[in-house]
Amino acid sequence: MKPSLILDNKKINKALKQWKKLTQEEQVTELMKSGRSLAVRLANATQPFGLDAQARKKGENAVLQDIVAITKPLSRHWMDEASRFKQLDPAAFRRRFTNKAGQVWLEEEDLELNSSSIKEFHQKMRNKGNGRTTQAGMGDLNIGRHKAANRGFILKVQQQKYIKETQKKVGIAKAGWAKCASELGGFDGVKGVGKIQNWIQKLISKYGSGSIILTDKYVKLTNSTPWIGRALGRSALRKTLDIQRGTLAKSVIAIVKHNSKKAGFA
Repeated sequence: MKPSLILDNKKINKALKQWKKLTQEEQVTELMKSGRSLAVRLANATQPFGLDAQARKKGENAVLQDIVAITKPLSRHWMDEASRFKQLDPAAFRRRFTNKAGQVWLEEEDLELNSSSIKEFHQKMRNKGNGRTTQAGMGDLNIGRHKAANRGFILKVQQQKYIKETQKKVGIAKAGWAKCASELGGFDGVKGVGKIQNWIQKLISKYGSGSIILTDKYVKLTNSTPWIGRALGRSALRKTLDIQRGTLAKSVIAIVKHNSKKAGFA
């Protein structure tokens, strides 16, 4: 709402005027505290949204849905049959994989995958905008599918293994912000947001692509996760920054008032 935005702007402008009244040590301390809180807020706003076990589960379910949408798991028998009939003409392949109800459950256009090729296939099928695969192949509906027309078939055990391996990476983008928070003081909770929990913290050592620059003028947080742009939209980023700016402004004003009172000027 406009009144809130105007009020926030006034507070920020007032805080900027009083910023110089803080000692250099106080400035660095405030930037460090604010940077840590911002890192926690950004971790919360990065997909899958939230910091708790429910957020993790949501991310794992999204991984499961994406991979299931583009792969057909087969037993060893049917995998061998698919490989063998791939060598024959398309009509023979279609007949072999048509059930008694007349439904074709495997297409000759489907690609044969294995544990070495499924990752590349998965990445190829992901939407460049949001990273999901549920719209893969929507431009090719002539083979009768309404979702994921481009699909691969793979041994079920290999599919399940790949799903579990990929689910372990849920939260990597959050870990970049968590790394920043750890360098700025730790994972303590932020009011209204919560704290960076253990499942995200565990990803830092292996995947935490985050770094900070802290001076008495500014604090810079960098998340180098390649797909951070997909995991954290611009609107969510702006909103998070606005909230933290307001919080920092209140803190600066409070410190100046406290110092003035302590010195006997208020």
